[in-house]
Amino acid sequence: MTTKEKRDPFLVEGPALISFSGGRTSGYMLRRVLDAGLQPDVHIVFANTGKERLETLDFVRDCAVNWGVPVRWVERRETGFVEVTHESASRNGEPFAALVTKRKFLPNPVTRFCTQELKIRVMRDFMKAQGFETWTNIVGIRADEPRRVARMRAPHRDRWENEIPLADAGVTEADVLAFWKKQPFDLGLRTWEGNCDLCFLKGGLKKERIILERPDLATWWIEQEARMKATFRADSPSYARMLDTVTRQVRLPIAMAEEMDDLGDCVCHD
Repeated sequence: MTTKEKRDPFLVEGPALISFSGGRTSGYMLRRVLDAGLQPDVHIVFANTGKERLETLDFVRDCAVNWGVPVRWVERRETGFVEVTHESASRNGEPFAALVTKRKFLPNPVTRFCTQELKIRVMRDFMKAQGFETWTNIVGIRADEPRRVARMRAPHRDRWENEIPLADAGVTEADVLAFWKKQPFDLGLRTWEGNCDLCFLKGGLKKERIILERPDLATWWIEQEARMKATFRADSPSYARMLDTVTRQVRLPIAMAEEMDDLGDCVCHD
């Protein structure tokens, strides 16, 4: 057996950044890294956009408290980033709305600048502020997500090298869910709801189901489309129209079957 084959994929050597999205998959990955032994200069970072579900914020806090591990919370600002806490983190989409104002247009499936600016660059700036020029980026992508695995392993020109220990270890969604069923705490969301409350990359039926159950979540998205005089997606109804549709229809659960999302390499949901 070679040295590479013997190596535990969850034994992360610093300098490294563990990208903690606040989902069950990245939470499971964090637990495996902790079990392997958290090494020096390995930073666990949660980048808050202000549009994460409150359940997500509580889950990030609960992982830190229950496992006795520091999780650094960061948010985008015009000057770079600021560190926040569970108590002070934005909850009304303020960093996201400020970014839309700066760009003067909405992100969309082709130009996903929300993930790039609110997550990836904020975490990059955090690592640079720690004094690192290069580092390893640890991302929670499972073995049963082949398209995302391929994207993450594709050549790129960044300050960091990507590692995806869950995929390397053959971890699937079933493994992740089985783990959380045995824990004393869990993310208070159903698997299809996702961390970003009404992300425009979610399938249409999923968004309608969420709006049906939580119409208040549509308000922020409607406001952004109204002030930019545009929609997040040209190929689907506006959020105002979706709210009107689900308000008028018979209030029955919306069947989603195996509806596909367009989340791609988004790092906000798992």
